[in-house]
Amino acid sequence: MAIAQGTRIGFGALLIALATGFAAVGAWQTNQALDREAVAAFESARTAVGEAAGERAAAATDLATAVDAAVQTRSSGVALLGVADAGLLADPAVLTRLTAAIATLDAAAGFEVGADGVATAQDAPALAAAPEIDAPVGRDALLQAAPGVAALAEPLTAEAGRLAARADRIDAAVVGATTAIGEVVASAHAKGIATPAPELASPETRDAYSAAVAALAHPARGADPAVLVAAVRDAWAAAVASSDAAARALDPAAVQPTYIDGILIVNKTYGIPSWFGDGLTAETQAAFESMRAEAASLGLSLVISSGFRSYWSQQAIYDRYVAADGQAEADRYSARPGHSEHQTGLAFDLNTIDEAFGYTPEGQWVRDNAHRFGFIVRYPPGKEAVTGYIWEPWHLRYLGVDAATRVVQSGLSLEEYLGVTSSYG
Repeated sequence: MAIAQGTRIGFGALLIALATGFAAVGAWQTNQALDREAVAAFESARTAVGEAAGERAAAATDLATAVDAAVQTRSSGVALLGVADAGLLADPAVLTRLTAAIATLDAAAGFEVGADGVATAQDAPALAAAPEIDAPVGRDALLQAAPGVAALAEPLTAEAGRLAARADRIDAAVVGATTAIGEVVASAHAKGIATPAPELASPETRDAYSAAVAALAHPARGADPAVLVAAVRDAWAAAVASSDAAARALDPAAVQPTYIDGILIVNKTYGIPSWFGDGLTAETQAAFESMRAEAASLGLSLVISSGFRSYWSQQAIYDRYVAADGQAEADRYSARPGHSEHQTGLAFDLNTIDEAFGYTPEGQWVRDNAHRFGFIVRYPPGKEAVTGYIWEPWHLRYLGVDAATRVVQSGLSLEEYLGVTSSYG
């Protein structure tokens, strides 16, 4: 009996010891789990900070790339504006759109444009280094530090968002400017296709002009749009010069320009040789720009829709009108070659070549104010029997401010003012 009782006591003690051991193991395991959770919470917060810092760095890199693209695109667009004058384009309005796109690009990229037109990019934003985060020792310290560490990610994420948004705005502006540049090139190509080289130009200059126009259709990768358009401009100038040289050789010496009271008169009675003129005169162009600027300040838009025309360009235009309407009708609104004021470089057509222009705000303002800039409406209404042409409210002739004012104040046409006729012999 005593042995059995001892055995029972020993076994119970063993059970108690085992239970105590198991409890200790359980407590140890619980502590280990809590330690792991604390470490995990802290590491999660530290990882979030690292990821936010990485996002900020990536956004800064994207922004730098966007700014570089903006610099290159702006340079290309400004260079193109420097060579693509309205006379080279089928639609001169594309120049206005390109100018606006460059202004949008400047604003998006934060370029500072000096008085000389040169743009300076802002310095890249200074980015503070990602914070160095050391893990504290102990479960409580880890748990206490985790929220503060996690909070460090918020300003990094916010800054990354701001940088990314700015890069997106710049990218959109670059796309807009690139599109506008493409429109100018396409417009130059369309005008080149529609405007063949003068017939008397040498084969070499005609071929060079055709090649320059063709290069605009599918520009090579990396080709500079300004260089392409300048090539067309220069090739056209060379073809015109070649044509003029040939025309001089053909012209009879008896044809000479006629000046009356210092005013060059070109109409159906008085002609000029085919070699005369090589574009709008600088004085005429400057006077138009002054007039255009004042009109623009009043919300009116004036553009030159047809400026200088060579003898041979006028020949082609006149022949086309004769084929369409007959010579008698064509002579009422189109000059024969050698009798067109457009060849003098002192005349141009505005906006819409239609009588409707005379009833627009622009047409009425031009009628009342053009003389202040040296222009007259060359073919006024009710004067066809004198001038030889129908009313053309769009056709202006430069005389200089004094002469233009005197003619307008007289209420006479130029033929009446000078006492000359206008009729083909």
